[in-house]
Amino acid sequence: TFKYIESEVYELHNTLREMDLLKYELIHSTSSGEDENTVKGKNSAKYHEASVTETKATELHDNRRLRRMETVTQAILKVYDKLIPEKKQVMKLYYWDKPGQLTWEGVAKENHISRRTAIRWRRQFIYDIAKELGEK
Repeated sequence: TFKYIESEVYELHNTLREMDLLKYELIHSTSSGEDENTVKGKNSAKYHEASVTETKATELHDNRRLRRMETVTQAILKVYDKLIPEKKQVMKLYYWDKPGQLTWEGVAKENHISRRTAIRWRRQFIYDIAKELGEK
C-alpha cells in the first residue's frame, strides 16, 4: 500500500493532466451509445430520451476510472494542503520538483533538517493519504 500511494503521489501532475484529457474526451465524444440500427416501436413514445447534456453528465459521473483518479488526487491534495509550510516544501521538492534527482539526504540538506526527520515526514504524509483513502 505504501509503494502504491507513493507512486500515486509521484504521478499527481500526470494524473491531473490525464483527468482533464479524459473529461475532454467524454464531453466531446460523438458516440451516443445507442444502436443506430434499432427502430423504435409504437410504445417508444413513453421512453424519455436524454438530452446530450444529460448523457455527457452521466458519462462523466459513471466513469469508474475518472472517479478513482479524482478520489486519489483529492486525497493527496487534501493531505498536502494541511501540511505546515516546511513539510510542504520537503514533499514538493522530493516528489514533484526533483523526482529521482535528490536522495532524502539531499532533500534534508536543502531544507536544513535531518535525514531522519525528512523520512519521518514522508512516512506520515503517505500514511495520512492512505487513511484519507480508507486504505489504512
